[in-house]
Amino acid sequence: MKTNYIKLLSFLLPVALGMSSCNKLLEVTPKYIYTTDQIYANDTMADSVVVGMYGRFAAYQNDLSLNTGLSSDELIPGINSFNPEYSFMYSYNLNPFSGQTNDFWGNLYSIIGISNAIIEGVGQSKGMTQAGKDEAIGQAKFMRALNYYFLVNLYGDVPLVLTTNYPEERLKPRAAVAAVYTQIIQDLEDASQLLGSDYPGERVKANKWAALALLSRVYLFTKDWTKAEQAASQVIAQSQLFQLGHFDRADGGEPMDIFTKNNPEQILQLWNSVGASIGIGIKGEFASFGVTEDATGLLPAFEENDKRKENFVRFEETVNGYQINKYRSNGEAGSANNEYTSVLRLGEQYLNRAEARLQLGLSTAIDDINILRRRAGLTDLSSGLSQSQARAAIVQERRVELCFEWGDRWFTLKRMGLADNVMKKAKPTTWKTFAQLYPLPTVELQNNRQLTQNPGYNN
Repeated sequence: MKTNYIKLLSFLLPVALGMSSCNKLLEVTPKYIYTTDQIYANDTMADSVVVGMYGRFAAYQNDLSLNTGLSSDELIPGINSFNPEYSFMYSYNLNPFSGQTNDFWGNLYSIIGISNAIIEGVGQSKGMTQAGKDEAIGQAKFMRALNYYFLVNLYGDVPLVLTTNYPEERLKPRAAVAAVYTQIIQDLEDASQLLGSDYPGERVKANKWAALALLSRVYLFTKDWTKAEQAASQVIAQSQLFQLGHFDRADGGEPMDIFTKNNPEQILQLWNSVGASIGIGIKGEFASFGVTEDATGLLPAFEENDKRKENFVRFEETVNGYQINKYRSNGEAGSANNEYTSVLRLGEQYLNRAEARLQLGLSTAIDDINILRRRAGLTDLSSGLSQSQARAAIVQERRVELCFEWGDRWFTLKRMGLADNVMKKAKPTTWKTFAQLYPLPTVELQNNRQLTQNPGYNN
């Protein structure tokens, strides 16, 4: 019912905004136009808008993981990838007219716009409880932070839009990356205080721990190692809520349970109502793409006997090569799906903390890596690794543990200053240094003359 209701609101809101001039012309009083006061009249109404915000976000999540996988050294376009822009993404032939980069920009800012509307509307509500207001604003700030995290990693400097004042916001210049991260951190810190610490139902909306989990990652980008370590440690300490999933099921069922709905490894998931066609696995959109197999590719990056290899990669050779095996449920449209898309999970928190501890000079950094290696059936790394060896080990573990998840490999290479060296080897004939940032859409540059294009792209 909530989904249907928010679809109705999504249809009615633009109509409500655009009907005032038509009223005088037609002299007809339109029905079913909701004012801001009505939309945020009570906690239930506001929650419907929050649910709609998450639904909007879930609608494009596949493309983000897919395209960043093509940009990095994870994926290759298959022979039946009918959209030529996937090949452009893979070979760095993007241009400002590209539908893919235009869609990223538009979709991410649309979620930010919804977040801003929730923050303002809930703040003005006279019928909501304080607990309801805290929850809705906390969810909106979390989602605003998450979408700005993607924007700043895809495009670099981006306009910082924080209100619904469209005439003013649409003409904002690009804000520096540092300023965007400052806002991201502020939103996540606010969300961690506003949101509850439990899961009232499924793990499909953010809570305090989701905000802290994302903060632990963001602090790696801003090189605030102490805060990154502290945030990750707070999440890891919640053992009553979070435990690592398994690659081997004792009950003889599916060998991997990490991505099943409400699994204790999951900190935040996206609800799927349609089987694996929504997911990333072999039955989903990713079935048209192959896993990189050459010497620098992902496949040889897995160590022998690494359980992640057989669980994350499908080894039945297809026309597109080896394929992604994460989210591999074979549900039919409209049926129940036992796997939800992971947004944040406990495994990453060990990786975040390991990197932060290494930068802080703590010997326990390798302990966190070894926790994940043991789960994968691998032997422990030596505690006597040098700083550079430990850093390389963290990059390696992050690559195989978080492959195909929300651009982590692509963003990590850029964050750690490794993109040039790695991608020159992976794609020596096509790699371009400027391709670390996507082009801004031409239409945005035309509509806002204060925007400038990223280097290397012609409008």
